[in-house]
Amino acid sequence: MAPTKQELSLLIQPLVPESVQHNNRVLSSLHSLTSFLLGLSAGILGLQSTAGFAFYFLGTVLVSGLFHLLLIHRSGGAGAGAFFPGSNDGEIDGTVAMETESGIVRLQLDRKSNAQGSDSAAAGMVCRKGAWRDVWFGGGVFAEALSGFVLGWAGVGGF
Repeated sequence: MAPTKQELSLLIQPLVPESVQHNNRVLSSLHSLTSFLLGLSAGILGLQSTAGFAFYFLGTVLVSGLFHLLLIHRSGGAGAGAFFPGSNDGEIDGTVAMETESGIVRLQLDRKSNAQGSDSAAAGMVCRKGAWRDVWFGGGVFAEALSGFVLGWAGVGGF
């Protein structure tokens, strides 16, 4: 049976499960801590109801954006795909082909710009499908982190 595109992608650019788990823990800790601090700040500022949740949303967008910029810098422009598997468990944007006679696996990157605006194919970088979603929506942004925000907010008396 021929390998799937996902299996070939992981052969070319492997992801170590322990590293991905560590990266997810770091992201979850970052979101939890900043959400609690945003809750304390919203309570101290006396924000109530919709204004408090808008403060949480804007603060979360700011923190996720800064973290994404840090990932872009640390990966040399490859973005979140260098650290997170993305929505399709590590599938790489591009065409993966295997030569039948020699058994060599080749990756032809798509000639399109990635989310950062640079041409990843020209630079020879790997772009994993949906990896940016792990940074922006992962780490419990709408679950554990939101409860930490409400806890900090109510603890100071702003709820």
